[in-house]
Amino acid sequence: MPTIDRSSGPARLIVDGSPYHVRGVELHNSSSSSSAAFRNGLATAAAVHANTVLASVTWEGLQPEANRFDFTSVERLILDARAAGTRLVLLWFGAWKNGTSSYAPAWVKRDWRRFARCVLEDGSISDTLTPFGDTDLDRDAFVALVRFVEEFDADDRTVLMIQIENEVGLLGSSRDHSTPASVAFEQPIPPSLRGPLGARAGFSTGIPHLRWTDVEDDPLGRDEAFMAWGYAAHVQKLAAAARAHSSLPLFVNAWLDSDIDLNIPGFTVAGGQLPGMYPSGGPLPRVADVWTTVATDVDLFAPDVYFGDTEAIYASFSAMSGGLFIPEQRSGEDGVGAAFLAFGEYQAIGVSPFGVDSRSETEVAALADAYRILEGVAEMMTAADGTRVPTRGFHLTDDRTAVTFDFGDVRIDVNRASGFGVDDAGSHGYGIILDLGDDTFAIAGRGFHAVIDGADPAVRVCIEQVVELEPGRATARVLNGDETGSGSRVIHPPRERVVSQFPIAAGHAHTGLSTVRVYRIPRTVTRAGWGLG
Repeated sequence: MPTIDRSSGPARLIVDGSPYHVRGVELHNSSSSSSAAFRNGLATAAAVHANTVLASVTWEGLQPEANRFDFTSVERLILDARAAGTRLVLLWFGAWKNGTSSYAPAWVKRDWRRFARCVLEDGSISDTLTPFGDTDLDRDAFVALVRFVEEFDADDRTVLMIQIENEVGLLGSSRDHSTPASVAFEQPIPPSLRGPLGARAGFSTGIPHLRWTDVEDDPLGRDEAFMAWGYAAHVQKLAAAARAHSSLPLFVNAWLDSDIDLNIPGFTVAGGQLPGMYPSGGPLPRVADVWTTVATDVDLFAPDVYFGDTEAIYASFSAMSGGLFIPEQRSGEDGVGAAFLAFGEYQAIGVSPFGVDSRSETEVAALADAYRILEGVAEMMTAADGTRVPTRGFHLTDDRTAVTFDFGDVRIDVNRASGFGVDDAGSHGYGIILDLGDDTFAIAGRGFHAVIDGADPAVRVCIEQVVELEPGRATARVLNGDETGSGSRVIHPPRERVVSQFPIAAGHAHTGLSTVRVYRIPRTVTRAGWGLG
């Protein structure tokens, strides 16, 4: 059984007794609805060296009629993934997907009186089911899914995790104004939330039976917390019911707030800092106090990262979740750089660029190269005794062109580098550095050079030998001379060749994976130190 382990720091996904790093691809929403489309996605996953595919299972497909379940599509996904030799993460598109309820079955959509919708502030009925209604919505369907997966996949464990819902929250209003939501809004705040919310403005008033309506200091923050309570309570209902049948890891993902205001005709996307512009009530760090208190059977809270300050997002979700998993992100050089940062600096369980099955061969080339490198370095990240190897990661861009890491008395300065005489504006440098012990480091990635020296001002740390490795860790080349700056640095050229104005040819080919062994000498020495009197 795959499990989430936090016994030695941030969450690790343990599969078959060992840490498992998800090099994932999330397929387009409809790619799992036909065998041909899904197999095309599996072929793309193999081409980019992915080990895991994220694919949707829908409420409308699983429960086409109120009293009938159809597991045909789920069985096909598992069997096709198993035949392809890849693992599977199932995404439950149930009551909510991207802030709406488009994946609800027709018998739910048509019965809008029984299955109440959220009402916006202007009184208009939205397409989003309210979490405050008197029905269990998709609980029975989700439990049926988990029970089927547990029974069908128990011997092979093709399925590693299941996502509950997708980017929950309400668009168009900071809170739901439907009748059931309004009734809940007039009720006292649940006792379990009084402590966690006590640090917020207006929540620590000393009123014994404080109602949501009593909180007036920050109405938008109050509305978002109220919606977070509604969504988290429903997600917890599903997670707790599923736990009676399986202990597979469960996670929820978040549509992030953003500094960018998006309004693309024909697409349900939004941005901004106000709840309702992004889905109000989703599992964001700003309402972590609600989600972590209510949804206690959820293993991970995961960001979908397309915009914003990547490092800040990783740090906040890692703190909220006790670990990091990115089920959706960009592909291309920017996404690849973020992947190295996630694995190296935040010990992420995994990453998964979205919609790779529709990208051209050129567009996925960077991802294929990155996953090949990460595949080669993955087993190095865990020591023989199962502990974590000290690891750092980086993504260098125009905003940050250099970074310094200290490993004990060894200091490593990493700089983005595209070659002498080359304008590297707009380029990406990304990588991971692992301290393997015995004065040996593994370095992986593209587009940088690493200068090694001592953190102690009295001791100089020098490069003894650099070895370029094949993906299987066989020696490709022993590097020296021009390929190491005359022994002064570890050079990892960018993925694509760049032409330098310098008249001497520079080698460009590199596997993206190397090891470096170091030694130490005094930084200065007197004549007496040499025994010369």
